[in-house]
Amino acid sequence: MSFIGRFLKAVWNFGTGVFARVMAAVFSNRGLTLGFLLASVILIIGPWLRSSVARDFRGVHIPWNDSSGRFLPEYVVEAPRAWRLDSIAVPLLAIVAVGLVVTLVKPRWNCHVFGLLLAVSLPALAVTLWNHPGLFEFFESEIRGRSMLRTVFRHIDEDLMSVRAPDRLQAFGGQMEKTNLLAPTHPMLVPFQYWMYGPWLVTAAFVAAIAARRDTWPRRMAFASAWAAAGCVLAIAATWPRWMAEYHWAKADNYEAANQFAAADDELQLALDAMPDLAATRRYWITKGRLGFRQHQAGEHVSFFIAYQYLNSSQDLERARAEIEPYVSKNGGATAQRDLLGEIIGYVAINYISHGNPAASELAWTEAVEVAPWKPTYWVAEATTILATAPSRAPEVEEKFLPRLVGRGGTGDVGDCFVGADLASALGDAYFVTGDFTRARDMYTLAMDIFHLPKYVNLHAQEGKLGM
Repeated sequence: MSFIGRFLKAVWNFGTGVFARVMAAVFSNRGLTLGFLLASVILIIGPWLRSSVARDFRGVHIPWNDSSGRFLPEYVVEAPRAWRLDSIAVPLLAIVAVGLVVTLVKPRWNCHVFGLLLAVSLPALAVTLWNHPGLFEFFESEIRGRSMLRTVFRHIDEDLMSVRAPDRLQAFGGQMEKTNLLAPTHPMLVPFQYWMYGPWLVTAAFVAAIAARRDTWPRRMAFASAWAAAGCVLAIAATWPRWMAEYHWAKADNYEAANQFAAADDELQLALDAMPDLAATRRYWITKGRLGFRQHQAGEHVSFFIAYQYLNSSQDLERARAEIEPYVSKNGGATAQRDLLGEIIGYVAINYISHGNPAASELAWTEAVEVAPWKPTYWVAEATTILATAPSRAPEVEEKFLPRLVGRGGTGDVGDCFVGADLASALGDAYFVTGDFTRARDMYTLAMDIFHLPKYVNLHAQEGKLGM
């Protein structure tokens, strides 16, 4: 017994000794620094922008500057997205890599690594928020599209989650509609409604710069603040074209308020010269069209403005469509034109649903998808409407749309788990109606895989699966 006792005691001492050494290494200055740097990698490559329905935009997807002119929703919304060498994540990851070496070789320099990370993360965040205005107009349109989807899913079953829950920009139990997001807001403030990990990276780098500095607390704060000030200067420099564009835009608004339309046109052109990306935005098309309309001019910008007014002021969808559709049919249309026409057709489809005409609604959704194929809300609405109209077409819908929902490795176009789970549930319902219970069970299982949490249960899919 004494031998067994000594053996167990030796094993216990060895185990506790190893555990103590591991914990000492983990919670040492070097271990904590390495842990922070690895956590920074997660923040850098994680989601920086979140849309209502589409997949998140990560740090590796967002460029510093859109020199190619192709960082527009119609080109970058589809998933999976390629990691860009010109993304904001590249220099941040390079700093982290240098920090790992410094931590192992010269740990006293860690504070400078964190300061540099802070100074670069600030312009990266500023570029994300203000150098890609077309992306945030897409996010705004996603909110309206999510509202359309709620109507479509409600037509199928009131128990679907998209009908009774807010989108993923809203906390559970919040308002069903994001009316607060769609309230008039200055375009420079709109991006703050969609940011995610960027501010956390900035905050973490600031705290780490203070903690890693071996000095008095006032000097630590001064050290971190100096790096933050350098980062703010870099942020202003990186987004200077947007600030100049907004300056000229404000002058254009003032000239327009004074009925000096020619001068307002000149200032608007200066804003466009400062930041050419604004030419693809609905905001520019509306302002340009309004100035042309008030000067009794004609053209595609004026027609765009008139169509927008018909849509938002009087809900006259037929006139709105008649104003803008000829330009899209003639030359394919600019991004803003196609986006507006797709939205008009979407509301036409909703009207068909409300009046009990799902077949006509299906045709309208198909048109909307053809006009603006980069918007996932339209093809989800099309697939759901088809299933409601003709459940026998479930195999066709699965073959055409399920790859876009699931994607490769779970990276489909739909980021909203409620919407994705509801589409899979609708497929399960269609298979159930046609008697293909095996495929129905598979679709219900997929719906629960996409979204099913203990505190927010996917009841529709769960009941459908258990009921079989």
